[in-house]
Amino acid sequence: MLELFPGSYRWSYNTHLAFAAGGQLGDLELIMPVLTENVGNDEVWHDEWTRLAGIVEERAQNSQSDRSFSDTMFLACLYEIIGEHFVPPADPRRMAAYDKVLEMFEAARQKYPFPLDPVDISFEGSVLPAYFQPAADVSAPRGTAIMICGLDTTKELWFLRARQAISDRGLNVLFVDTPGIGGALRKQELYTRADYEKPVGAIIDYLETRAEVDPARIGIVGSSLGGYYVARAAAEEPRLAATVAWGGIYDYHRVWLDRLANKGTLAAPSFQIMFITGTDTIGDAVDCLKDFRIEPLGPRITCPFLIMHGAEDRQVPLADAEKMLAIIASADKELKIFDGRNGGSAHTQFNNHLPALHYAADWLAEKLG
Repeated sequence: MLELFPGSYRWSYNTHLAFAAGGQLGDLELIMPVLTENVGNDEVWHDEWTRLAGIVEERAQNSQSDRSFSDTMFLACLYEIIGEHFVPPADPRRMAAYDKVLEMFEAARQKYPFPLDPVDISFEGSVLPAYFQPAADVSAPRGTAIMICGLDTTKELWFLRARQAISDRGLNVLFVDTPGIGGALRKQELYTRADYEKPVGAIIDYLETRAEVDPARIGIVGSSLGGYYVARAAAEEPRLAATVAWGGIYDYHRVWLDRLANKGTLAAPSFQIMFITGTDTIGDAVDCLKDFRIEPLGPRITCPFLIMHGAEDRQVPLADAEKMLAIIASADKELKIFDGRNGGSAHTQFNNHLPALHYAADWLAEKLG
């Protein structure tokens, strides 16, 4: 992966994330000089990406059409999200930034020329906030893809990464914040958990009430840590017809033990794992991950299963994706490795995102279409 900020994998990786979700090189040029002079200073990171979001928000307000406004405001929202990533959760700027993300996203959504409906899904006395994106053609019930995030992303960022790529292939899409993610974490205080079949089951219950959805053709995609979430759901939730782990996760507890021993690479501050687990120390947070393992689940995973992984992933080794593939019982399983020539070789392909997005979308269309 090209290190845009030499010596700072975390800053470089998250900048690649911005590009994967639609960021523009010319916009980065507006803040690059200050960032380059202050590599590793997360206060500067927050201030500069937030400043860029404001510049692009002003650009949106001067747009000449609804479509221009929508696309530009989505871009401002993206930069606000990127700026939020490294702010400690106890800092009031974290929630203020997230509120601004929601405000910008909603403004863009209202002018977006395609349907994208906000919904709240009931779950254990709380709600999972989501956006339902119907297929391009809903003349009959369609297959549906549930999109699950990872350690530090949100449903808004998932949408900005995928846009129309899946719905244009004839599938409905649900971008959803589940426990430990986005609004479910920040607004509902729902922390991550090992038994992810429970929130996924509630999501499927909801989807089965929608006329646009064929309940026999519901699949799921999980990015990064979401690779564990969807594998757990596939093992325990028989209503899932297909699963994509966009990032192989075999033993997430071991990944974090290695990180604590300085054997792994982090793309987020270490406080993020405490934030999503609702704990006060890194030790307690890692203890919460003891059951985030695929080995006991693999024999119960029988639906079609795709793993996508980067050949040079520095966060989760390729060997973990290979172990994940080996343990899964499905007769229809595949490990797609991206080596740079065929798509981004880094974690979840953020350094060249589009080929992997197309591969997953085509695979889902084949399995759920």
